[in-house]
Amino acid sequence: MGDLSDDASDKMRALVFVDFDDIDDDLGAGYCKACRAWFAALSGEARPLAERIREVLADGNGTKAEWLASALPPAPRCPL
Repeated sequence: MGDLSDDASDKMRALVFVDFDDIDDDLGAGYCKACRAWFAALSGEARPLAERIREVLADGNGTKAEWLASALPPAPRCPL
């Protein structure tokens, strides 16, 4: 899955890019694919938390999302 990060901001970005298709590969070799693989591999306990974080991000509460994301396992490091 490549370089993983325990940084909450990388976890939040991975959640954002789960549904993103990087046709031109602007984000680096396979980043979005790695995000989807990471998301698919989340445990039954972590999956509802990840979905909640996506809702919180959609509501614009980045501070709360970052706090929640700290509990997720390491995610692919965002190349941006």
